[in-house]
Amino acid sequence: MFTGKTLVDGEWVFRKDCKSRSMNLGATCQDSFSKRVTIVVHGELAGNVKDEDRGLSQKLLKVIESRRAGQHIHVVDAAGFSDLLFGAPARCRDLKIQRDQVAVMSEVGDGILGGPFERLGLRNRRIGQLEARVFGRGTPRHEKLLNRLSDQMSGRVSLQIRGPARRAPQFDLGWVEGRTIYGAWVASPEPLSNQGPDQLRDAALQIGRSVRSMPSRTQFQPLMVLDNSVDLGSWLRQAAKSVGVRVNRIQDLLD
Repeated sequence: MFTGKTLVDGEWVFRKDCKSRSMNLGATCQDSFSKRVTIVVHGELAGNVKDEDRGLSQKLLKVIESRRAGQHIHVVDAAGFSDLLFGAPARCRDLKIQRDQVAVMSEVGDGILGGPFERLGLRNRRIGQLEARVFGRGTPRHEKLLNRLSDQMSGRVSLQIRGPARRAPQFDLGWVEGRTIYGAWVASPEPLSNQGPDQLRDAALQIGRSVRSMPSRTQFQPLMVLDNSVDLGSWLRQAAKSVGVRVNRIQDLLD
C-alpha cells in the first residue's frame, strides 16, 4: 500500500508507477486496508503526515490499530522503498500519534543501518578481490568469526543488529548504543606469516576509505573486529587511528 508519490533514489515516482515497479517484482498492491496488507510505503519521512485529501493519516492510523491488535505491518519511508526495489532490507518505521496527526519517527542510524542483519544476505553480497584478500569474506574462518560476533551482539537485550543501508559503507553488521552508530567489519585475512601485518593494515585503511564520504557530524564509529589470537601491535592501532577506525579483538568487544 502506498500513501502517495515516493522519492526513489532522488527521483519522484508517482503512486501508479510505484505499484507497477513493485508488481514487476512479484508484489501484490492494493489501495484499501485489509488483513492482507503487510507493508505501507510512506513517500517522505516527515513529522506531519496529515493529508485529508489523500487519507495519509487514516492509513497510518490503521497501521497503529493493526499493530496494537497484534498484526505487525511494516512502514517504510522513501529510502526504505528504494532499498526494497534493489533487493536490500529496509528499516521498519515507528509511528506515534501527536494530537490529530500521525508522525513517522526518525531513528538514530537512518541512512546507515538497513534492515535486520541476515547471514544469507551477507553471503550473497558480491565480494570483490580486495574484500576476499583483506577481510577474508566468503571463507570459513570469516564466517566463524562473524557468527560469534552476531550471536553475542544479539544477546544484548538493548541492541538489535542490522545490516548496512544500501548506500552506506558496507560493513558486516551494525548497531546503535546511545547516540553512536557502530559498523563492524570482521577481518580474517589469510594467515600468511609475511603478509599478515600488511593485510591487517590494508584492512584498516580500506575501512577508513569507505567511510570518508560520510558527513563529519554523523556519530558513526567504524570497528575492525579480529580473532583473539591476533597481535594488536602499535603499528596496527596507529594505522587504524589515522583513518578513524577502532580495532578490537572479538573478546574485548564483547566483554
